[in-house]
Amino acid sequence: MTRYVIGVDLGGTQIRAALCDDAGAVLKRVSTLTRAWEGPEPVAARIEDCIRQVAEGADRTDLLGIGLGAPGTVNPWTGVVSYVTNIPGLVNWPAREFLSHLLDTPAYVGNDAKVAALGEHRFGAGRGTESMVYLTVSTGIGGGVIERGRLVLGARGWATELGHIVVEPEGPRCGCGGYGCLEALASGPAIARQARERIQAGAQSTLVDLTAGRLERLSAKDVVTAARSQDEVACQVMERAAYYLGIGLVSIITTFDPEKVVIGGGVSNAGELLLGPARAVLERRAMTPEWRAMPLELAALGEDVGVLGAAALAFGETESRTARA
Repeated sequence: MTRYVIGVDLGGTQIRAALCDDAGAVLKRVSTLTRAWEGPEPVAARIEDCIRQVAEGADRTDLLGIGLGAPGTVNPWTGVVSYVTNIPGLVNWPAREFLSHLLDTPAYVGNDAKVAALGEHRFGAGRGTESMVYLTVSTGIGGGVIERGRLVLGARGWATELGHIVVEPEGPRCGCGGYGCLEALASGPAIARQARERIQAGAQSTLVDLTAGRLERLSAKDVVTAARSQDEVACQVMERAAYYLGIGLVSIITTFDPEKVVIGGGVSNAGELLLGPARAVLERRAMTPEWRAMPLELAALGEDVGVLGAAALAFGETESRTARA
């Protein structure tokens, strides 16, 4: 018998929903713009509409539940979303209660980065491991840690905010309010900022032509493109970001001792431009031979990591409930 769940990825730009089976196949998908500026009620209505669209025509007797990943602070036990990044007004939202009433089925809610870790563990690059770290390097840096097949959550469900490990105590201010966080030095916006600052300080770079002189539009993707063409500024910026990523990985690996580290997010598309120098830092600084040789692998699920992560959450929680029954 094939079992199904609905996975929902709530993002600041898009809402994605998918009907998924327990092998990780996406059987049906829909997406819509979040239009967060309209407020929480219209956003919730769009989530409902996406769920009902993917559920249409599915056999409800084989539908095990709904999983949702949300950016921000989530209580994974109560299913209450305290705060959602980039969606003003969505505060203390009882997401699990809302979702479970839609189709009269169990619902499960988690932070989007941690949920993505579940997806890569169950269906992607972490399949077959008992212990792994997932790190997403994008507009921000987040992640999740799997230990004995389960997410590490901490006392409040807030554990493994990996982007806020301090890697440079006197470094730039981070969006969290601290200084020198990994996110402030190796995320997409950090890479773009550092390239922009070097050019404004007088460095010559093809990035000026690549952006038609509009440096305010400079992105990490532009920096990666220029680095692949051996632009000196772009190469220096990417190497520096990768250095800090490596410093962060040393601390993460020392703390959690995983079997492997899986790296996703938009900046991971830089491939060895990012992983090569980070791996070199790890080889120089990690404490044991096993940690120095830690596999760093690119994530496998691509843009589906959000919906498949939410699906993995729903499957995993369903299996845990069944085992306890």
